[in-house]
Amino acid sequence: MDVKLDSLIEQIKKEGIEEAKKSSDDILKEAKSKANSIIAEAKKEAAKIVEDGKKQVEKFQKNAESDIQQAARNTELLLKEKIIALFDRVFKKEVANAMTPEFLKDMILNISTSWSKDTSAEIVLSDADQDKLEGLLFKALKSELKETITLKANKDIVSGFQIGMKDNQVYYDFTEDTIAEVLKSLINPRLKEILNSEK
Repeated sequence: MDVKLDSLIEQIKKEGIEEAKKSSDDILKEAKSKANSIIAEAKKEAAKIVEDGKKQVEKFQKNAESDIQQAARNTELLLKEKIIALFDRVFKKEVANAMTPEFLKDMILNISTSWSKDTSAEIVLSDADQDKLEGLLFKALKSELKETITLKANKDIVSGFQIGMKDNQVYYDFTEDTIAEVLKSLINPRLKEILNSEK
């Protein structure tokens, strides 16, 4: 009886150990499978994060390059505008410096003497130039021309003058602004060409 009981206990132990071993092998196998699955998923997620990171870096780099190029273009345009504005100021200043009362007198005399004697001229100029020019001009004019020329001040004119036939609204414009504009129209295309040329 003891032998049978021992044999039965041995049998139960053996079966229990085998069952436990099999169960632990299954648990271990399942744990390994889950671990491998988790590792594979983690690797996949890590690869995706790295890929997304690379895309973000590339996007940031492209945006940065684009922003730098736009900033360079804006700076270049601003510099060109400033150079042209500087030339414009220089033209205006030089024209204003050239518009001395003596120079204006000579221009007015040349124009008015070339018109017929019975044509009355009206000269529109700044207050300051009218005061300076009146004495000079009428001293230089022949007596018959004095009757035909009228000087008129206009606060919108800074320097230079406009001349036209009396009672006629058409004037030849020799003001500082107009002469500067004519000079700019001659010089600015070449200046723009120089500024736009790539060397």
